[in-house]
Amino acid sequence: YTIRTGNPITDVIINDRQREAAALGIDFQCEFTYPASGRYDAYDIGIILNNLLQNALEACEKLSKGRKYIALSGRQKKRFYLIDIRNSFEGKITFHRNTRLPVSTKQRDSPAAVSLHGIGLSNVKQEVEKYVGELDIKTEGSEFHVTVLLQEIRDGTPTGH
Repeated sequence: YTIRTGNPITDVIINDRQREAAALGIDFQCEFTYPASGRYDAYDIGIILNNLLQNALEACEKLSKGRKYIALSGRQKKRFYLIDIRNSFEGKITFHRNTRLPVSTKQRDSPAAVSLHGIGLSNVKQEVEKYVGELDIKTEGSEFHVTVLLQEIRDGTPTGH
């Protein structure tokens, strides 16, 4: 692997997505370190990373012009773990009134995708809620930006409570 995160699960996910990005001509930057505290489940972090990176790859693939990039960072700060993904995209994002998640555009692209409508981000939101965390999604010009903040869990409860 060219990227070593400190965890085999996140190593596989990030390196696979990096290879996909390279094959598609997408610049992939990564400063991701798996949290050292041991208070996070690697599968939970994997679900978050896999879904967010897949969405970023799909958004970059759809770009008709401009630089295609994905920038991933992950770092621990005291009892919190922060995952940040920025990627180029074009278009407009519509947020669902109830879930406050972006409405999936996949159903417009493929009739088969209707049944999977928005599953990725709802999976991420579910994982974030497990850690009594925050999920912030916004756009800044032609950049899509997702920030995930998780709290350490001790004995089944977040340490911030």
